[in-house]
Amino acid sequence: MRFIPFIVFLVTGVFLYENYLVESIDENYYSEVETINSTQSENILNYENIKIGYTKQQLINLLGNPDRIDESEYDFKWYVYNNDLDNFFMVAIQDDEVVGMYSNSLNSIELNEIQLNKTKDEIRKTYKPLEYKIKNNTKYLIDSNEEYDIIEVDNKYITLFYDVHNDNKICSYQIIKEKTEKNLKDMYPKESDYDLAKSFELQMIDLINSIRSKNGLNQLYLSENATLSSRNHSEDMMVNNFFDHTNEKGENPSDRMKYQNINYKTAGENIAAGQTSAIFAHEALMNSLSHRKNILGNYNYIGTGVVFGGYYNTYYTQNFYS
Repeated sequence: MRFIPFIVFLVTGVFLYENYLVESIDENYYSEVETINSTQSENILNYENIKIGYTKQQLINLLGNPDRIDESEYDFKWYVYNNDLDNFFMVAIQDDEVVGMYSNSLNSIELNEIQLNKTKDEIRKTYKPLEYKIKNNTKYLIDSNEEYDIIEVDNKYITLFYDVHNDNKICSYQIIKEKTEKNLKDMYPKESDYDLAKSFELQMIDLINSIRSKNGLNQLYLSENATLSSRNHSEDMMVNNFFDHTNEKGENPSDRMKYQNINYKTAGENIAAGQTSAIFAHEALMNSLSHRKNILGNYNYIGTGVVFGGYYNTYYTQNFYS
């Protein structure tokens, strides 16, 4: 059996700049994916009682229709509930059954005594984190940089993400049914999975806007041009095998935004590589103070670009500006 590292967390210093050009904005950043009319606002807290094994119809009866349906790195779809950014969550549906969930806002009955805001030390007094995952006869060592734990409880894989800048308290979690986790054959998405890349891009915006809302900040609107700038840079890093804000032609984020006719006064960029999903990438960026500063920065617009393949398997770029 081969042993290789699991999840490389690569994040680099924030890039800030000022300038004035021209802009193109799309304030409805869900327009290009499947969107469903939501009737669930008054039922949102029912999420806490959703159990693995519930049917899709039971979920909808309790919560209403999702705001969006996304692809995932697994074989399930994420039912995304983002109407209330202070109570953001996603529920995983496969073959009309609930097989997982994610939230940075609400607790879940599937967590048992584990709760958001419990500390890493409290968790490790009771649970021993997994040291590896096995996929296709390959053992992937889990190197979390002390930023998350994966534990196996009651036939579930639970990932607990810690905020290293807030006393290592649990800031979010992901729960995956054991069978679903074990059926995942590869750690990283296929290079040609464009629908999944688009879902990751939108999930990153949801996660950013959710944490901004919790901090009393404005929502960021999607800029189609900043999305193109971000995607192009992620593609450039993947194809030309580098990881930096400045590419091999010496072009920096300011140059790339200029090429996309973006008008800005202030702007910033985050990049990351190697994370298996938008959730893991977001939590890694939040645990870096410089990237956290961008995520919580004084901006109005955002573009995200995700590309699969290359040396690090996944590349993420976020462009912020106002």
